[in-house]
Amino acid sequence: MPVPETLLALMEPRPLHGYELRRQYDAVLGLRRPLRSGQIYSTLQRLRRDGLVDVVGVERAGGPERTSFEVTPAGAAGLEHWFFQPEGIQPYLQPDLYAKVLLAVLTQRDATRVLDVQRAAHRALMRDMTKIKSSPDSRDIDVIAADLAILHLDADLRWIDSTERRMAKIRQDLIG
Repeated sequence: MPVPETLLALMEPRPLHGYELRRQYDAVLGLRRPLRSGQIYSTLQRLRRDGLVDVVGVERAGGPERTSFEVTPAGAAGLEHWFFQPEGIQPYLQPDLYAKVLLAVLTQRDATRVLDVQRAAHRALMRDMTKIKSSPDSRDIDVIAADLAILHLDADLRWIDSTERRMAKIRQDLIG
């Protein structure tokens, strides 16, 4: 997730200072995508340098100075372009689990156990995501995030099952 575009989108409705941006970010995306405060401020400086935001005010209300930024027309145009560009679709060919299974086979370790351990971890996370979905306190943004996670976990579980069924052939392909 690109931080510059995320911050531009959060600021587009109204000017915000760094602390407000952090609150907005945490309220919308922070649960699943943590962001350090320092990253917010360094990104704001780059956005300003690139002409995508302007300073619209500085306030000091009994605490640190707070500089408010607003999105410029160039920033809004860039944000519009970003929103309507499809995300790159990457083949899922080299995840860690894939490599771990093949390396376990090559090193004569129990690759089926590797798959079993991962299956258990995936199922535990699916249970957690299902609890989020079924909680009456869950916001819709939490539910759609849980749906996305569950669907990805389900695809991974199907891959784990498929790989386990092919284990004898995989061993034959790799070590003869």
